[in-house]
This record gives sequence, structure tokens and C-alpha cells, in this order.
Amino acid sequence: MLSMKIPAEIQEYKSKLIFGLSARQFFSIAGAMLVGVPIGIFGRGRISADVLPWFVIAAVIPFFAFGFFTFHGMRFEELVKALCNMWFNPQERVYEDADGIFEDLHTELIEEEIVRQRIANGDYEEVVK
Repeated sequence: MLSMKIPAEIQEYKSKLIFGLSARQFFSIAGAMLVGVPIGIFGRGRISADVLPWFVIAAVIPFFAFGFFTFHGMRFEELVKALCNMWFNPQERVYEDADGIFEDLHTELIEEEIVRQRIANGDYEEVVK
């Protein structure tokens, strides 16, 4: 009997191109190989053998992240764009005082400060119970 997995959400469906990989994953692996292999070949005589793999890994990680990494439903480039927007374009936060709580608190603080100043100047005597 033939059976087929059907995702619960249509957004979760990903078409497979080759070897069970989506086109995005396949092209990210191809790009990683196009960058990593030449660095490994041409760096073999110029860079020590224990440092060269770290260079290759550092050069290849963005390609793999582009193809395989998701965070809260965002792809890698969407996440980078959101992070750059958050870090370099800070938004001014506007707070709404819906119930007048901050206004009442501000008024109380001002009144308390006025009473303290009058006491300090000797213009006002505090009533002690």
C-alpha cells in the first residue's frame, strides 16, 4: 500500500530537488563547496595544517546557515536583516498612559517635592499625629 506524509500546515511543505534536499539546501551546499574547496587547496602550502580547517569552516558557515538555519520561522537572511534593523536603526518606544497612572504618579511626586521644599525653607510645618 502506498502512503504519503501530508504536513498539517501547508507552509511546512518543502519540495525536494535532489537527495532529499530542497533547492535552497542543495544550492547552499554547492556554494559552500565552491568557496571551501579552493580555500582548502590553495591554502594548503601557505597556511599551517591546524589553522587552515578553521578558515575553511569560517568561510563555509554562512552558506550552510543560508540553506539550513531557521529561527522562529525566519530564514537566515531574514534573521540577519531583522537583527541589523534592531541594532542599527533603533526605534523610539512610545508608552501610552491609558489609565493616567503615570500622570497621577508624576503629580504626587511634584506635590511631595513642593512639601519638602516648604519644610526645608521653614514655610510649612508638618503635622505629626
